[in-house]
Amino acid sequence: MKICLTRDLADQLGASLLKVAPDAKLVTLDFEGKFDADPEGIEVLVFSTEAGVKREVLRALVPQFGSPTLRWLQVPGAGVDHPAFKTMLERGIRLTNASGIHAEPIAQYIFAYVLHWERRIAQHQAQQAARKWKRIVSDDLTSKTLGIVGLGGIGEAAARVARAFGMRVLGMRRTQVDSPNVDLFFPPKELHALLAQSDYVVLSVPLTDATRQMIAAPELEAMRDDAVLINVARGPVVDEPALIEALRAGTIRGATLDVTATEPLPEDSPLWTLPNCVITPHDAGWSPRGTERIAALFLDNLGRYIRGEPMHNEITTTGL
Repeated sequence: MKICLTRDLADQLGASLLKVAPDAKLVTLDFEGKFDADPEGIEVLVFSTEAGVKREVLRALVPQFGSPTLRWLQVPGAGVDHPAFKTMLERGIRLTNASGIHAEPIAQYIFAYVLHWERRIAQHQAQQAARKWKRIVSDDLTSKTLGIVGLGGIGEAAARVARAFGMRVLGMRRTQVDSPNVDLFFPPKELHALLAQSDYVVLSVPLTDATRQMIAAPELEAMRDDAVLINVARGPVVDEPALIEALRAGTIRGATLDVTATEPLPEDSPLWTLPNCVITPHDAGWSPRGTERIAALFLDNLGRYIRGEPMHNEITTTGL
């Protein structure tokens, strides 16, 4: 079995990989896009988040997605909404994602911005810049409700942190789960009810045909006028023109967007300059521990793959 992995993962795994797969032939890909051996005939392919955003690495990786010998691809993120993944599934290639490994840093990101809005951090910074000493009345999270649209790994982590702050937590997903950190569950058909009760709305759903533009004008109208939208899912989950209009009109208090419909966000997008919108460059899940986490997941799944056992996070449909 020939396994191809990026250099950072090879360094992280070290001898552990060969203990799990002693007969494997390893091929590594460096950050300049160069293989240390012939990649022809690869059966298993895995790459890290950091490697996956480097142009040279992608140029080398993409042709391998079409390799006739490829049997399993481990991707470093949760999203599998690119059409290439749908094609691979149709070819019979097994696909596993990294759902859950970014949950902790993204939950921390969510609450960095919950606190940004709740404790009026921007206003305090503006007053500091103006050398102005004036008390700003902030609110208290113990009186607030967090609505989580998409109660997967990220949603569960956010719910746990919300509970620690004493917040009321609402959760939405297709199938109800037993979560000690969620006060009330809503099925997708009751989305408007969740929105109407939430001071903060977190979007953490995958992008599928069912979730594309699930937050449009009617949903924004269902939100409270003092509510904040935080999107850590995918940009197309939100109808961006409708969101811009809602932010301009003040029908919602604000938004924090780690993802946008087009990335990078075009320079002429009104989102850049709206005073009640915070833009970050799709980096909520980045962490120095990311490579460590994806390496551990891959190593576990590699053992399962060899033994013919079900693998963690296996994708059977992209929903596109």
